[in-house]
Formats: sequence, structure tokens, C-alpha cells
Amino acid sequence: MNKISNKLKQIKWHIWLRDVIFLCVVVFAVNAWQSRNMLDVDSNVLVDGQLLVGLDGQTSSLINSDKPTLLYFFAPWCKVCSLSIGNLEYLNPDQVNIVRVALDYSNVEEVQQFADKHNISSQILLGHKGLKQQFKIQGYPTYYIMDEQQKVLAKSYGYSTALGLKLRQVFSG
Repeated sequence: MNKISNKLKQIKWHIWLRDVIFLCVVVFAVNAWQSRNMLDVDSNVLVDGQLLVGLDGQTSSLINSDKPTLLYFFAPWCKVCSLSIGNLEYLNPDQVNIVRVALDYSNVEEVQQFADKHNISSQILLGHKGLKQQFKIQGYPTYYIMDEQQKVLAKSYGYSTALGLKLRQVFSG
């Protein structure tokens, strides 16, 4: 009886492990398919001298620090962006510079309402169509982790959990 019980536990464990591996493969495949048209990892993007205006009226550059930068491109009407933008707060700003860039908005008030709704006190930069084309933004939210030399270290499209963002930060650095 004990042998049968142990065999059943072993079979259940193998089935569980198979299902977890299958799920990981599916998630990886979907992510690879979604990001197929994005900038390639290890490619460079020239953003020197590009200044964007923020919601506060101040101008800022996209990449201006001595640490990696996570660029988070979003649209204020995007439901997935509403769910994911709060996850940026879990990243350590001492390790990564977080830059939020609004795209595809109809007016500044729409972006301000989005920021107010989600209690975003950090700077939000107002992007433009040229920036959207330069970063090959196909949908929202789009994430890029860039190094100080403006090289793409990691990329992602769609919802990302706080843990997912932290893992991208760790493995791209």
C-alpha cells in the first residue's frame, strides 16, 4: 500500500513539474512573439540631446544617469497600463532610473488625470510620434531597460508584475 501511495505522489509531482515547464515555455513564446518587432537587445538608440517636457513643465532627457534606465512607455487610455504602472514603484531607484513616458494622448490634461488617478508623483514625460517610431512602440505598455551608452539591455511588452520588472532589472544589469 505504501509503495502505491509513493508512486502516486511521484506521478503527481511529475505531472505538476511538466505543467509548470509547459507554462513557462508558453509564457516565453508569447513574450518572444509580442516583442518580435521591438528594438533588438544590444542595439543602440541615439537619444542624446532629445529633451521632453514633463507634466510639471520641466524638460528632461530620457537617459541621463550613471545607472541603467527603465523606459516605461504608456498611453493614458490603456487599461493594462493602469494595472501595471504602479508596479514601477517596487523598483529600487538607487539601482535603476525609472522614466515614464506618455504617448498617444489627446491632451496634457488626459495624462494629468491618469497620473492623479494612479497617485503618480514621479515625473511623467510627454512623448511624441517620432519617439514612438524611434523605439518601435507597437502597443502599451512597452518597457526598455537601457544602459548609460543608450544600448538596449532588455525589452518587454504588455503587463509585467513587480517581480517581473525586478527580474529584468537584475538579469539585464
